Amino acid sequence: MDAFSLVNSGLSHDLVMELTIYDEDDDGLSAVAFDWLTEGVAKAAIGGELGRLQDGLRVSVDGLLRMRDSIPMQRGVGLWGSISVSPLGTFDVLYNPYVEEARPWLKSRLVEKPESADVKIGKFAGDGEISNSVIRLSASFDEELPNYVKLVYQVDEAVLANSDTARNEHSRLLSTVRWACGRYNVVFGHFSYAHSDGRTELESYLRGPVRVPSRNTPNWRERLRGYSWLTVAPDDILHHLGGVDALRDSGAFSSISVLPNGSFLLQATDWFHEYRDEPVAAVHRALRARLIEGEFRRPSPASGQPSTHMVLFDKAGPPGGSVE
Repeated sequence: MDAFSLVNSGLSHDLVMELTIYDEDDDGLSAVAFDWLTEGVAKAAIGGELGRLQDGLRVSVDGLLRMRDSIPMQRGVGLWGSISVSPLGTFDVLYNPYVEEARPWLKSRLVEKPESADVKIGKFAGDGEISNSVIRLSASFDEELPNYVKLVYQVDEAVLANSDTARNEHSRLLSTVRWACGRYNVVFGHFSYAHSDGRTELESYLRGPVRVPSRNTPNWRERLRGYSWLTVAPDDILHHLGGVDALRDSGAFSSISVLPNGSFLLQATDWFHEYRDEPVAAVHRALRARLIEGEFRRPSPASGQPSTHMVLFDKAGPPGGSVE
């Protein structure tokens, strides 16, 4: 089963790699978002996806509700692509976002610092309908955090876990993330299931204000919003944890990369499917002294929810944390 089939199978959940970028000159953040949605997408397109997009530019002022009308119907030929900018007042969709005409349109929208801007590339289904996206990158702004932009890489869990697609999709993800980490002032990064408001896996299971990302984001020098398979931590945090040598000696990470801005990209295991049980506990032990603190809530009993394997709920949880 190939990646295009897996993302349509409905058997797994979306995962997101979110990179928090800080800049005291907030005017530069729009340029970061533009680069991410153009050059970053090109980095992710390791399968030549951009070259397979059909020529032609269509704009739908009604947004995604009319996406089908904005995309030429193709029965199994080429790929579809779109850029959407929200909220609704600036919501447009372009077919083939990588024609030259799209760049000034996107740049002008990002100067306004919209709530989010999203690029998707996917395959046409056999009946000519558009299928789920295989490449999806987005950038989000928060008016409460004028000095930050958050860059998001979204991937379906199935393509990272399936033996037929894992190698290619890990390469796509890691090369794109490493490119961004080497280019921007990334002060925090996490890899979690897709939760509302961009919560980390840890934030999603805490109670009260401590679970709100906008509250925790500005405290990146003092506390980590979470721990995960891929974590970006600033130098200030590592200093309190005993330095990079202490993290290497912990044995919790298969790879520790020093970034140009002084932060560190921490990779727990070579493959995402290996990040279970003891590897999760090892990362938690290595970082727990600088994690946000709070009271745990119980996981939802509703069916179809993502696994809770990336968070520890026992007594070894975050300092001061507890489970009902």
